[in-house]
Amino acid sequence: MTATIYTASELKDRRTEVLEAAARDRALVRAVDGTALVFTRLENVERAETVAEWSVLLHRVEQGDDLSSAVRWLRHFDAEDRAVFVAEMWEALENVSAEGELGAFRETLAAWKTTARAVADDVRRSVLLGEVKGKDFVQVERPA
Repeated sequence: MTATIYTASELKDRRTEVLEAAARDRALVRAVDGTALVFTRLENVERAETVAEWSVLLHRVEQGDDLSSAVRWLRHFDAEDRAVFVAEMWEALENVSAEGELGAFRETLAAWKTTARAVADDVRRSVLLGEVKGKDFVQVERPA
């Protein structure tokens, strides 16, 4: 989309036009000192920041770098699980870029974090990953 570049002095007289352009996509404003400013919706900024931050984090996880504090919880997973995490998160991140929706990305991330908390605890880990035997099942009565 081609954007109109507004001057700082035009902000006063054309503020409605500038705000409408920002609401649609973005409005470019050239400040008096020549600085280029972008007015846009907050969700556009959040989406761009998420893509940038997680692209770096996912590359670092793929390369086996020390896990930063943002993804330190991945240490509870083995290499195979981390590879699945990376693949799922790249797919979710691609959807953020293509569709502009952060919800599915956040849900995927939350599910992985929940699983990490579960496997971090020995008892929960054994329940989740342990062997299931016939004696583990018992007959129950229907509630009244």
